[in-house]
Amino acid sequence: MNVDRLGIGVALHYLAGGSKHDPSEYYGKTVFRAWIENECLKLVLDDSKEIHIWDDGQSCCEARYMTCDDNPSDLVGGKLVNIEAKEGPEIEGNFGDLHEQVFVEIATDKGFITVVSHNEHNGYYGGFGLTITEN
Repeated sequence: MNVDRLGIGVALHYLAGGSKHDPSEYYGKTVFRAWIENECLKLVLDDSKEIHIWDDGQSCCEARYMTCDDNPSDLVGGKLVNIEAKEGPEIEGNFGDLHEQVFVEIATDKGFITVVSHNEHNGYYGGFGLTITEN
């Protein structure tokens, strides 16, 4: 991720301390349900906690969304062992617009899925503010 292009929403996310929850808080917990809804990955765990993994970097003039070619329900029945963000490609358009991507790998002891968080913007709103919240 190019730190020269961090947008105001992402900067504010990190200035406020970033995500309030560390992924390791959930390691060892069994996934009972997993799906993508409203631009976030939602997991229900064996302790009845529902966690949401999403991008909290939105400010304006950008399109943020998540995609997943894998089936999130493949996580069901597995114990969480890792949640890790990996930098993806940055694609520059013809008019200076950018499409940034970050790959979020969610692994259980049974396998993993990869969710892609996208940020399409005009070059001034870069970065990601990935966060975990409990619902």
